[in-house]
Amino acid sequence: MDKTEMVRERILYAIGIANHDPEGQKLAHKLNDGKLVVRIRNGLELPVLASGGQLCIAGDSSHPKAICEYSDADTAWALLNREMSRFTATVHGQLNQRGLSPMNETFEKILLLANDRLHAAE
Repeated sequence: MDKTEMVRERILYAIGIANHDPEGQKLAHKLNDGKLVVRIRNGLELPVLASGGQLCIAGDSSHPKAICEYSDADTAWALLNREMSRFTATVHGQLNQRGLSPMNETFEKILLLANDRLHAAE
């Protein structure tokens, strides 16, 4: 499996955590209703729809309230696994977040919680 597919699978896992894990559900309820697009430049694009504290993949990426764009799959994977800080990635142009900051920040917490849950299961 290539890194782009690994990132996709991790985001889908994080959506499951947001919908079923008690801590994930608390975070999901803090998200504004609307779309957040997670994107790897020149690659993956996943529109995540938040509605009433539940997350799912939306049919299209139109009219997002927030966008989280990674420069490449290696950067995305490093961030999802806590191997790189968001600050470093932003300063070096490897991470571009636009739109509602609270939406991006809360989704980041869900992604990091998914990483923690995976490592706790090992």
